[in-house]
Amino acid sequence: MKNNLIQQINGLQNHLNVQVASRFEHKIDNQLTAKQVLLLELIRAGVTSAKDLATQLHTSTSAVSQLLNKLETKEYITRSINKENRREIILKLATKGERYFEELQMLEDEINHNVYGQLPLEDLKHLIRILEKLNTIVKGE
Repeated sequence: MKNNLIQQINGLQNHLNVQVASRFEHKIDNQLTAKQVLLLELIRAGVTSAKDLATQLHTSTSAVSQLLNKLETKEYITRSINKENRREIILKLATKGERYFEELQMLEDEINHNVYGQLPLEDLKHLIRILEKLNTIVKGE
């Protein structure tokens, strides 16, 4: 019984994700891979060196450098030499990278309004409680 419910939840969650992606896909920047987006998010969060990115992602500096080269070519990031340590390259979001996150925030707001905003307040509170419990379970494992 419980396994059937869990399978039903997983199926509904996957279906919801596909529907949301299909409905809003035309508003998403499809030039980036998932790993490139992850690098942009880390740079946005303050990780400014290829070495630190590699450490965060548990991968090689050379793999990160390849991804960074593509992001720089697409003008999502800039690289500059650290004036205090000339051997270090500082990574920053370029204008296009900043605009990507602004557009992503606007899309998230639209999805929240058009999807989650349709739920009654009590359902939203209940969903928060369930998600918090799931997060606690995952942290404990």
